[in-house]
Amino acid sequence: MSAAYLYWLVRYVPDVARGERVNVAVVVGRDDGDWAIRVAPDLRRASRLGGDASALRPWLERLERSIHDFEHPPLDLFASGDVRVSRSWLELLSHRFNNVLQVSNAAPVEAASAREGVDFLYPVLVATPEPLHRSRTRARLVTDMADLFVRTGNFEVGNTLIRRPTARVGRQRGRFDFAVVDGGVDQLSQAFAFDVRDTDALEQELQSWNFIVSRLRQDGAAIGSNLLPLTAEPDVAIAVAFQEPAGRPDARRNDVFEAAREAWSALDVHAVPSSQLDLIAREARELVSV
Repeated sequence: MSAAYLYWLVRYVPDVARGERVNVAVVVGRDDGDWAIRVAPDLRRASRLGGDASALRPWLERLERSIHDFEHPPLDLFASGDVRVSRSWLELLSHRFNNVLQVSNAAPVEAASAREGVDFLYPVLVATPEPLHRSRTRARLVTDMADLFVRTGNFEVGNTLIRRPTARVGRQRGRFDFAVVDGGVDQLSQAFAFDVRDTDALEQELQSWNFIVSRLRQDGAAIGSNLLPLTAEPDVAIAVAFQEPAGRPDARRNDVFEAAREAWSALDVHAVPSSQLDLIAREARELVSV
Protein backbone atom coordinates (compact mmCIF):
# COMPACT_ATOMS: atom_id res chain seq x y z
CA MET A 1 0.00 0.00 0.00
CA SER A 2 1.43 3.36 -1.03
CA ALA A 3 2.06 6.16 1.44
CA ALA A 4 3.13 9.79 1.19
CA TYR A 5 6.89 10.40 1.28
CA LEU A 6 9.18 13.30 0.50
CA TYR A 7 12.28 13.19 -1.66
CA TRP A 8 15.35 15.39 -2.02
CA LEU A 9 17.93 15.51 -4.79
CA VAL A 10 21.60 16.01 -3.97
CA ARG A 11 23.26 18.05 -6.73
CA TYR A 12 26.74 18.90 -7.90
CA VAL A 13 26.96 22.57 -8.94
CA PRO A 14 30.57 23.44 -9.95
CA ASP A 15 29.73 27.03 -10.91
CA VAL A 16 26.73 28.62 -9.20
CA ALA A 17 26.77 31.56 -11.62
CA ARG A 18 26.32 29.29 -14.65
CA GLY A 19 23.54 27.38 -12.94
CA GLU A 20 24.58 24.03 -14.40
CA ARG A 21 23.99 21.07 -12.13
CA VAL A 22 23.92 17.28 -12.05
CA ASN A 23 21.89 15.13 -9.67
CA VAL A 24 24.24 12.74 -7.86
CA ALA A 25 21.92 11.22 -5.24
CA VAL A 26 18.30 10.93 -4.20
CA VAL A 27 16.98 10.69 -0.63
CA VAL A 28 13.45 9.51 0.22
CA GLY A 29 11.91 9.54 3.67
CA ARG A 30 9.43 10.81 6.19
CA ASP A 31 9.70 11.83 9.79
CA ASP A 32 8.22 8.60 11.18
CA GLY A 33 11.61 6.96 10.57
CA ASP A 34 11.58 5.29 7.14
CA TRP A 35 14.52 6.62 5.08
CA ALA A 36 16.59 5.51 2.11
CA ILE A 37 19.30 6.96 -0.14
CA ARG A 38 20.94 5.99 -3.40
CA VAL A 39 24.12 7.65 -4.68
CA ALA A 40 25.49 7.57 -8.22
CA PRO A 41 28.43 5.12 -8.23
CA ASP A 42 30.35 7.06 -10.89
CA LEU A 43 30.80 10.84 -10.62
CA ARG A 44 32.81 11.24 -13.81
CA ARG A 45 29.79 12.48 -15.76
CA ALA A 46 29.26 15.21 -13.17
CA SER A 47 32.89 16.28 -13.53
CA ARG A 48 32.28 17.12 -17.20
CA LEU A 49 30.63 20.34 -16.02
CA GLY A 50 33.93 21.39 -14.46
CA GLY A 51 35.87 20.81 -11.26
CA ASP A 52 36.33 17.41 -9.69
CA ALA A 53 33.04 15.87 -8.57
CA SER A 54 34.91 12.95 -6.97
CA ALA A 55 35.81 15.34 -4.15
CA LEU A 56 32.16 15.02 -3.08
CA ARG A 57 32.52 11.30 -2.45
CA PRO A 58 33.56 11.53 1.25
CA TRP A 59 30.60 13.80 2.01
CA LEU A 60 28.17 11.60 0.09
CA GLU A 61 29.46 8.55 1.96
CA ARG A 62 28.92 10.33 5.29
CA LEU A 63 25.37 11.16 4.22
CA GLU A 64 24.79 7.52 3.27
CA ARG A 65 26.24 6.34 6.57
CA SER A 66 24.09 8.78 8.59
CA ILE A 67 20.92 7.48 6.97
CA HIS A 68 22.03 3.85 7.19
CA ASP A 69 22.94 4.17 10.88
CA PHE A 70 19.63 5.91 11.59
CA GLU A 71 17.74 3.02 9.97
CA HIS A 72 20.05 0.37 11.48
CA PRO A 73 21.40 1.83 14.75
CA PRO A 74 24.90 0.57 15.65
CA LEU A 75 25.78 -0.63 19.11
CA ASP A 76 26.38 2.25 21.52
CA LEU A 77 30.03 1.23 21.69
CA PHE A 78 30.48 2.00 17.98
CA ALA A 79 28.06 4.90 17.59
CA SER A 80 29.88 7.98 16.30
CA GLY A 81 27.28 10.67 16.68
CA ASP A 82 23.69 11.59 17.41
CA VAL A 83 22.28 12.38 13.97
CA ARG A 84 18.50 12.24 13.77
CA VAL A 85 17.53 12.00 10.14
CA SER A 86 14.49 14.17 9.51
CA ARG A 87 13.08 16.75 7.13
CA SER A 88 14.47 19.58 9.23
CA TRP A 89 17.93 17.94 9.23
CA LEU A 90 17.95 17.75 5.43
CA GLU A 91 16.71 21.33 5.15
CA LEU A 92 19.57 22.41 7.41
CA LEU A 93 22.00 20.62 5.09
CA SER A 94 20.39 22.38 2.16
CA HIS A 95 21.23 25.78 3.66
CA ARG A 96 24.67 24.74 4.88
CA PHE A 97 25.85 23.31 1.54
CA ASN A 98 24.20 25.75 -0.84
CA ASN A 99 27.30 26.01 -3.03
CA VAL A 100 29.15 23.32 -4.98
CA LEU A 101 26.96 20.70 -3.31
CA GLN A 102 23.27 21.46 -2.99
CA VAL A 103 20.22 19.70 -1.58
CA SER A 104 16.96 20.47 -3.37
CA ASN A 105 13.72 21.47 -1.72
CA ALA A 106 11.49 18.58 -0.67
CA ALA A 107 8.99 17.21 -3.18
CA PRO A 108 6.25 14.60 -2.65
CA VAL A 109 6.29 11.02 -3.92
CA GLU A 110 3.93 8.07 -3.35
CA ALA A 111 5.61 4.76 -2.53
CA ALA A 112 5.16 1.62 -0.46
CA SER A 113 8.46 2.31 1.32
CA ALA A 114 11.39 4.71 1.23
CA ARG A 115 13.50 2.08 -0.55
CA GLU A 116 10.83 1.59 -3.21
CA GLY A 117 10.65 5.36 -3.67
CA VAL A 118 14.41 5.57 -4.16
CA ASP A 119 14.39 2.68 -6.64
CA PHE A 120 11.64 4.42 -8.62
CA LEU A 121 13.19 7.90 -8.67
CA TYR A 122 16.86 7.03 -9.13
CA PRO A 123 16.72 5.85 -12.77
CA VAL A 124 14.50 8.80 -13.69
CA LEU A 125 16.28 11.64 -11.89
CA VAL A 126 19.87 10.50 -11.22
CA ALA A 127 21.05 7.59 -13.35
CA THR A 128 22.27 8.14 -16.89
CA PRO A 129 22.15 5.17 -19.27
CA GLU A 130 25.48 4.05 -20.62
CA PRO A 131 26.04 5.07 -24.25
CA LEU A 132 24.92 2.24 -26.51
CA HIS A 133 28.30 1.99 -28.18
CA ARG A 134 30.16 1.56 -24.91
CA SER A 135 31.18 -1.94 -23.89
CA ARG A 136 32.30 -3.27 -20.54
CA THR A 137 34.43 -6.34 -20.64
CA ARG A 138 34.14 -8.95 -17.91
CA ALA A 139 37.40 -7.75 -16.36
CA ARG A 140 36.02 -4.22 -16.17
CA LEU A 141 32.80 -5.47 -14.59
CA VAL A 142 34.72 -7.37 -11.92
CA THR A 143 36.93 -4.35 -11.18
CA ASP A 144 33.91 -2.07 -10.85
CA MET A 145 32.12 -4.57 -8.63
CA ALA A 146 35.11 -4.79 -6.31
CA ASP A 147 35.26 -1.00 -6.07
CA LEU A 148 31.56 -0.76 -5.25
CA PHE A 149 31.74 -3.50 -2.62
CA VAL A 150 34.51 -1.60 -0.83
CA ARG A 151 33.32 1.97 -1.35
CA THR A 152 29.54 1.61 -1.29
CA GLY A 153 29.12 -1.60 0.69
CA ASN A 154 31.95 -0.80 3.13
CA PHE A 155 33.30 -4.36 2.91
CA GLU A 156 36.93 -5.27 3.53
CA VAL A 157 38.75 -7.45 1.00
CA GLY A 158 40.04 -10.61 2.67
CA ASN A 159 37.72 -10.15 5.64
CA THR A 160 34.06 -9.54 4.80
CA LEU A 161 34.69 -9.70 1.04
CA ILE A 162 36.35 -12.77 -0.50
CA ARG A 163 37.53 -12.56 -4.10
CA ARG A 164 37.36 -15.62 -6.39
CA PRO A 165 36.23 -18.06 -3.68
CA THR A 166 36.00 -21.75 -4.47
CA ALA A 167 32.58 -23.38 -4.14
CA ARG A 168 32.43 -27.11 -3.37
CA VAL A 169 29.24 -29.13 -3.65
CA GLY A 170 30.02 -32.78 -3.06
CA ARG A 171 32.76 -33.61 -5.57
CA GLN A 172 31.87 -30.70 -7.82
CA ARG A 173 34.03 -27.58 -7.86
CA GLY A 174 33.32 -24.10 -9.14
CA ARG A 175 34.11 -20.47 -8.45
CA PHE A 176 32.35 -17.19 -7.88
CA ASP A 177 33.85 -13.75 -8.38
CA PHE A 178 32.87 -12.55 -4.90
CA ALA A 179 31.50 -13.81 -1.60
CA VAL A 180 30.22 -11.42 1.06
CA VAL A 181 30.63 -13.07 4.45
CA ASP A 182 29.77 -12.21 8.03
CA GLY A 183 30.09 -15.39 10.07
CA GLY A 184 28.36 -17.20 7.21
CA VAL A 185 27.95 -16.54 3.51
CA ASP A 186 25.49 -13.69 2.91
CA GLN A 187 25.84 -13.22 -0.85
CA LEU A 188 27.64 -14.75 -3.83
CA SER A 189 28.11 -12.90 -7.10
CA GLN A 190 29.51 -13.37 -10.58
CA ALA A 191 30.03 -11.23 -13.70
CA PHE A 192 29.38 -12.19 -17.32
CA ALA A 193 29.96 -10.13 -20.46
CA PHE A 194 28.05 -11.05 -23.61
CA ASP A 195 29.92 -8.71 -25.97
CA VAL A 196 32.37 -11.48 -26.88
CA ARG A 197 33.44 -13.12 -30.12
CA ASP A 198 33.75 -16.70 -28.86
CA THR A 199 30.11 -17.42 -28.10
CA ASP A 200 30.69 -21.17 -27.75
CA ALA A 201 33.25 -20.69 -24.97
CA LEU A 202 30.90 -18.28 -23.18
CA GLU A 203 28.04 -20.75 -23.43
CA GLN A 204 30.16 -23.52 -21.90
CA GLU A 205 31.25 -21.21 -19.08
CA LEU A 206 27.62 -20.28 -18.39
CA GLN A 207 26.50 -23.90 -18.37
CA SER A 208 29.26 -24.89 -15.94
CA TRP A 209 28.48 -22.02 -13.60
CA ASN A 210 24.72 -22.59 -13.75
CA PHE A 211 25.29 -26.27 -12.93
CA ILE A 212 27.22 -25.40 -9.77
CA VAL A 213 24.48 -22.96 -8.77
CA SER A 214 21.80 -25.61 -9.36
CA ARG A 215 23.67 -28.04 -7.09
CA LEU A 216 24.14 -25.32 -4.49
CA ARG A 217 20.40 -24.60 -4.55
CA GLN A 218 19.79 -28.25 -3.68
CA ASP A 219 22.52 -29.02 -1.15
CA GLY A 220 24.28 -25.79 -0.21
CA ALA A 221 28.03 -25.41 -0.68
CA ALA A 222 31.32 -24.99 1.15
CA ILE A 223 32.84 -21.63 0.22
CA GLY A 224 36.49 -20.66 0.57
CA SER A 225 39.53 -22.58 1.75
CA ASN A 226 39.56 -26.28 2.60
CA LEU A 227 40.84 -25.50 6.10
CA LEU A 228 38.21 -22.93 7.09
CA PRO A 229 35.27 -23.25 4.70
CA LEU A 230 32.11 -21.22 5.19
CA THR A 231 28.68 -22.68 4.55
CA ALA A 232 26.47 -21.23 1.84
CA GLU A 233 22.89 -22.32 2.51
CA PRO A 234 20.71 -23.41 -0.44
CA ASP A 235 18.74 -20.15 -0.23
CA VAL A 236 21.79 -17.86 -0.12
CA ALA A 237 21.47 -14.66 -2.15
CA ILE A 238 23.18 -15.00 -5.54
CA ALA A 239 23.60 -12.13 -7.98
CA VAL A 240 24.93 -11.84 -11.52
CA ALA A 241 26.18 -8.65 -13.15
CA PHE A 242 25.95 -8.77 -16.91
CA GLN A 243 26.96 -6.73 -19.92
CA GLU A 244 24.37 -7.15 -22.65
CA PRO A 245 25.34 -8.16 -26.20
CA ALA A 246 26.62 -5.13 -28.09
CA GLY A 247 27.69 -4.27 -31.59
CA ARG A 248 26.22 -5.82 -34.72
CA PRO A 249 23.13 -8.04 -34.23
CA ASP A 250 24.08 -11.67 -33.67
CA ALA A 251 21.27 -14.22 -33.37
CA ARG A 252 23.51 -16.87 -31.82
CA ARG A 253 24.85 -14.52 -29.15
CA ASN A 254 21.35 -13.24 -28.37
CA ASP A 255 20.12 -16.82 -27.95
CA VAL A 256 22.91 -17.52 -25.45
CA PHE A 257 22.03 -14.33 -23.57
CA GLU A 258 18.31 -15.13 -23.36
CA ALA A 259 19.04 -18.73 -22.34
CA ALA A 260 21.28 -17.45 -19.54
CA ARG A 261 18.61 -15.08 -18.25
CA GLU A 262 16.05 -17.88 -18.34
CA ALA A 263 18.35 -20.15 -16.33
CA TRP A 264 19.14 -17.42 -13.79
CA SER A 265 15.46 -16.78 -13.23
CA ALA A 266 14.82 -20.49 -12.63
CA LEU A 267 17.75 -20.62 -10.18
CA ASP A 268 16.60 -17.52 -8.26
CA VAL A 269 19.70 -15.58 -9.32
CA HIS A 270 19.28 -11.81 -9.28
CA ALA A 271 20.47 -10.61 -12.71
CA VAL A 272 21.66 -6.98 -12.70
CA PRO A 273 22.68 -5.06 -15.86
CA SER A 274 25.98 -3.21 -15.81
CA SER A 275 24.16 0.14 -15.76
CA GLN A 276 22.81 -0.72 -12.26
CA LEU A 277 25.93 -2.40 -10.92
CA ASP A 278 25.77 -0.69 -7.51
CA LEU A 279 22.60 -2.64 -6.64
CA ILE A 280 24.63 -5.77 -5.86
CA ALA A 281 26.83 -4.07 -3.25
CA ARG A 282 23.85 -2.26 -1.72
CA GLU A 283 21.83 -5.45 -1.42
CA ALA A 284 24.82 -7.18 0.16
CA ARG A 285 25.08 -4.40 2.74
CA GLU A 286 21.38 -4.75 3.55
CA LEU A 287 21.73 -8.53 3.94
CA VAL A 288 24.62 -8.13 6.38
CA SER A 289 22.69 -5.47 8.32
CA VAL A 290 19.63 -7.67 8.86
